[in-house]
Amino acid sequence: MAPAVQWKIVTAAVILLGGGAIALGAAYGPRHGGLFLVGAGCGIALHHAAFGFTAAYRALVTTGDGRGFRAQLLMLAVATVLFAPVLAAGRGPGVEAVGALAPASASVLIGAFIFAIGMQVGGGCGSGTLFHLGSGRAPLAVTLVGFLAGSVIATFHMPFWWSLPSLGEVSLGHTLGWAPAVALQLAMLGLIALASLRRDRPRPGPSPDRVPPWSRALRGG
Repeated sequence: MAPAVQWKIVTAAVILLGGGAIALGAAYGPRHGGLFLVGAGCGIALHHAAFGFTAAYRALVTTGDGRGFRAQLLMLAVATVLFAPVLAAGRGPGVEAVGALAPASASVLIGAFIFAIGMQVGGGCGSGTLFHLGSGRAPLAVTLVGFLAGSVIATFHMPFWWSLPSLGEVSLGHTLGWAPAVALQLAMLGLIALASLRRDRPRPGPSPDRVPPWSRALRGG
């Protein structure tokens, strides 16, 4: 039996989200209020689908379930196709648009390694921590505090990290041209997806495909 809707929580959430959007819109303009609602919608979608970005990698490594990982690859492919023309033109709908380039340095490798350890110990990445905490898992508050503390502490020794060996800023769009860069990225994403299929292991229990798609969309999971 599907769990009953907790209308008190739903009503409180709607009031808080609506109030926040109105307050931001009044103070900074309707765009900020709209972005607040978009962010809330993304959080609701992640919670509804029980989907975490780093959890997909964990599932691939520990249980051989690559479905979430390939969903992320598809998301990246769609984002590449949609954003590449905007970045190539340097403008979006009414705004200037530039890529967020940063040096490809040793600090990235070290940071990624430390982040993976913290993610495993803390039980989630930044987005996973937020949506789990928002869904009522109070122990994730400790992870969130550690996440924020680490970010603040890191700002005090950023000069050291920037001084490590680096390849500089790398943009395939500027180096190869946007069309070849998009084609190369889509090809690499496709190859990675095919490679992940070799990692997949048989999953016990009924296939999720037997569940009607409309039911999964409404109930999540």
